[in-house]
Amino acid sequence: MRLPLAMPRPASPSASVARLHATAARLGITVLDGAGGPGPWPAEDTAAIVSSGEHIALGPDLDDEGLRADVLAMALIVAAVMGDRETGHPCAITAPAGYVLISRTRGPALPTGPGELATLLARACGRDIASAAFGYSAPDERDDRWEAWIAHRRDWRLLQDNRS
Repeated sequence: MRLPLAMPRPASPSASVARLHATAARLGITVLDGAGGPGPWPAEDTAAIVSSGEHIALGPDLDDEGLRADVLAMALIVAAVMGDRETGHPCAITAPAGYVLISRTRGPALPTGPGELATLLARACGRDIASAAFGYSAPDERDDRWEAWIAHRRDWRLLQDNRS
């Protein structure tokens, strides 16, 4: 018997991460693991980067699977609601440079906005948490460090996938 999304069974953090990866794949979003990337992660205080709503790169030192699941939930919601111009919608994130940086700073689950949606998604994937909301920023201009890191890592992953 399948339980509805509103009443998920508590799951191990690893199972939650797997569910969130499956959700990303179903949506056509590529999740890149920061570990083993093309060089050092460009910023220690950044847990993930979401590029063009199509690619998510998780920081290399998200060692705790629970934190990893929560950051991925936030990144998936950011990918869904980001755009390059202001829409006026309370959940929308305007990202003129085409990417959003998600910080390591966890915030409260506010009654509206991306943090609330991330918390609901994490809970639907089995996380028993108060909040999966994290701070985020959307730079006004492109930063070559992030662009190069994502492009190189995406190309490296495609090469690895083609070899298997």
